[in-house]
Amino acid sequence: MTIYQRELKERIASHYADMSSDQLIDLLFDMGVVDHTRCKVLAVRDCVEEMVRAGRGKVDAMYQAAERFACSYEYVRKCMYYYTDVNMVKLNE
Repeated sequence: MTIYQRELKERIASHYADMSSDQLIDLLFDMGVVDHTRCKVLAVRDCVEEMVRAGRGKVDAMYQAAERFACSYEYVRKCMYYYTDVNMVKLNE
């Protein structure tokens, strides 16, 4: 953890302890701390990967994700193959 991460964590814990996790996430988005594009990519990738684990074919899962997120199949494809450095962090592993 960097000093900046530690500082942010301490400030959040002291200033926003009474907020729910949903409120805190909204606040971080409003502050510009959270990257909207990366969140969209992660949501699309996680959705597709979840459907594939459930037994769907990858292409079908990608089409379903495009419908779910009201975006183009091309955008989903870009999320899956272009943004290769973006992955969900697996917590508690």
